[in-house]
Amino acid sequence: MTRKHTILTAAVCAGVVLGVTGCGDGNGDGQKSGGGSGSTVKEQDRQKSGSGDTESSSAGRKAPSGVEGLPARDILAKGTEAITSASTLRVSTADSSTSSIDLTMDKTGNCAGTVTTEGFSSRLIRKGDKVWFKPEDAYWNDPAVKGVLTKFPEARGKYMHGTAEKSFSLALVSAYCELGSADGFAKLSGDGQKLTKGAVTTVEGVKAVPVHIDSAKDGKWTAYVATEGRPYIVKADSRKAKMTLLLSDFGKPFTVPPSPPAGETIDAVKIEEASMTTG
Repeated sequence: MTRKHTILTAAVCAGVVLGVTGCGDGNGDGQKSGGGSGSTVKEQDRQKSGSGDTESSSAGRKAPSGVEGLPARDILAKGTEAITSASTLRVSTADSSTSSIDLTMDKTGNCAGTVTTEGFSSRLIRKGDKVWFKPEDAYWNDPAVKGVLTKFPEARGKYMHGTAEKSFSLALVSAYCELGSADGFAKLSGDGQKLTKGAVTTVEGVKAVPVHIDSAKDGKWTAYVATEGRPYIVKADSRKAKMTLLLSDFGKPFTVPPSPPAGETIDAVKIEEASMTTG
């Protein structure tokens, strides 16, 4: 499938991370993943925003949890429990030149943020199964999508709108929103997998203990679990997907943006069909 044959699907061609399906062919050793301009969260920004965790010592710092002293399987279990209990969280990818996400979401699958691929950033809003996806205007100047714009000139500047059930592409592009659901990280139980614990390190300004996961099905993973405050998973590497996810802002207030007016939307299925038939 070439880029000119699809608009939306390309936005999620970043790999398979925590059960979220994409179609990327990234490169590297799994320590980096997508990141176009504008949507990657910089370390300084993350340190400023914080984790949203209110557990702290009297000195104003998060109290040590002692989780690093546990066996690897118990560390992973506590990290999974903390993540799945968080009412909201922010997920982004590490720096790269291919693609990236920066999304804030809640437990019901609502989310909003940016998805960047091949240098083009798009705005994503999801409310339940309803999805709005708006590529930046520069995207429509690309010769690869000229045929689509010829059929639907009104698409420029509008949100492609539909449901995850009816639009395959919208289902793919919004799949990352499921990471905020109650069972979004449930697969990281470690059952039937070889687990090893590493030395405490610092991830985006947060002290964390790495748990290396070797799975016959999902390949090699590393989950970094915070050692201060609640033991949230703050970073997840997948060598198979060649992607790194960064997680933060746990439990911070999040209000889903208003639904774009009907006049600012266009049927995503029509655009999808046009993108598959133009050469």
